[in-house]
Parts: sequence; structure tokens; C-alpha cells
Amino acid sequence: MQTWTDPELAKSKQVRALYDWWSANTGPAGIPDRDSFDLVEHRLLMPNVLISDVEPEPFRIRYRLVGTRIVHNLGVDFTGRYLDEFLGPNFTIPWSQFYHQAYTTRRPLMGALTEPTRTGNTFTYEFGIFPVARGGAAVEQFIALEDYFDFTLTSGVLAGL
Repeated sequence: MQTWTDPELAKSKQVRALYDWWSANTGPAGIPDRDSFDLVEHRLLMPNVLISDVEPEPFRIRYRLVGTRIVHNLGVDFTGRYLDEFLGPNFTIPWSQFYHQAYTTRRPLMGALTEPTRTGNTFTYEFGIFPVARGGAAVEQFIALEDYFDFTLTSGVLAGL
């Protein structure tokens, strides 16, 4: 597992495209406003996109939208659920810490993860977490993306979910 903030390290064209949108739309608050993310303009990214709300105290992430490719690969739609409830206490990837880093730095966080499947295989994918405002200066939401490249989980779900 590795993370980075330099978009040049991303192999994923989708992660870089979302970073380019984020950089081009950064406003006076230092982050883009969620309303500037046009779902139609980014329709090719949408199957891999997650949109979530942040609750700062205690820090929690609640998913508003989970893209269809993510749902298909994981075998579950977690729209409307909280990250900590969905993953449970024994999940080893520090997703909450990744979101918290993007929240506190007000900068995108990108990375690559290798995860096991129930069939005993593994797959590697890249992600990006991009903080956005909702009409003000505070980080209130995230637009995230998971790029599985050409991989499709044949087992239907990840191990441990």
C-alpha cells in the first residue's frame, strides 16, 4: 500500500483526469465547490466515482453515491452507509485515515492498493480522494475514484467484506 499527493505518480488516467478537474476548479477557498463537478461532463468516470459527505466531529464518512463499477466489483452497494460501519473494526486498509488526511490538508490524496479476493488471488488498483466544498470554504464532501484498470473481480466480492 502506498499513497502520494503528486498526480504524476498515478498510472490511472481516470485519477489524473479527476485531479486535473480538481486543480482547474480550485476557487478562493483553495478547493473546488462540489457544484462545479458536472456529472454529464464526467460521465465516463462516473462508474468509478464515490461521492461522500464528511462529518467532522467525530470524523466520519457517509457515502452519497457509489459508482456502478465499484458496486459490481465489490458485490455490494454501500450508498447511504458510513465507512466505519461498512468496513467494520477488523478491516486493515486505513480508509478513514486516508480521508482524514485529505480533509486536514485540503489536498487530494492518491494511492495504490493490492487486495485479496475470496478466490485467493489479489488485484491492484489506484484511487484518488478529492476534498470539495459545498458553497463555503469548509471541506464538506469528497469526490473519490477507484480505477480497477481492466480487472473485474470474478469472485464478486473482496475478502474481508
